[in-house]
Amino acid sequence: MKAAISPLIGWIESVGGLSRQGVISTSNWVRTHPIPTGPRRVLWLLPASVMIGAGVASLTAADLGVAPYDVALSAVAQRTPLSFGQAAWAVSGSLFALAALLGVRPTSRTIALTFLNGLTIDIARQIVVAPDSAVARFGLAVFGAVILALGVATVVYQAAAGGAFEALMQAAENRGRRPLVIRSALEVGFLIAGAAAGGSFGPMTVAIAVTIGPAIGAGLQAYEDHRVGRELRLRTL
Repeated sequence: MKAAISPLIGWIESVGGLSRQGVISTSNWVRTHPIPTGPRRVLWLLPASVMIGAGVASLTAADLGVAPYDVALSAVAQRTPLSFGQAAWAVSGSLFALAALLGVRPTSRTIALTFLNGLTIDIARQIVVAPDSAVARFGLAVFGAVILALGVATVVYQAAAGGAFEALMQAAENRGRRPLVIRSALEVGFLIAGAAAGGSFGPMTVAIAVTIGPAIGAGLQAYEDHRVGRELRLRTL
């Protein structure tokens, strides 16, 4: 069994993650420079959270499967009185508490990102209406996946905050464990547990798991191209 799982973990590490939690934590982890702390970076949390909230709400309304990490959140929301956003707070809070017990406390920016994500998800779910036709549902699901990837790319590019997975990765490294293996185990574990508990697993779940890494990479490249182009224009003035 171990031999069968190892290639899966290696593939997850190579693509950067299966979900927004995995990609954010990995991207921050492999940074070669310290995460900026300026106020302008923190301000990016709001538009990024709005995009993430719109993406999650669109995927849930389309009912073709949500992103891998969100499968577990949808299961919690279905089996408890909690809303989807509140489920995100509860699960992230539990992971933060575990990380704190292991000696790693979440930053204020990480807590802010978690709060804003849950809030915007619940607000967006009140706005986004499930379409009737299969074609419209598919289109809404694709839109959700794209805007979700763009929101995560915004968080990563601006280095505005980390996530619960990142805190647990730090705790793992402090104890001599491979952080990316811990992250992969968390992603796979959340996906399997969520699907087993009746979470919103579907074809879009698989599609997002395979494409979210490259999609976020494209978003990051677009941001970088915009930055370089802006600098060139300013130099010519």
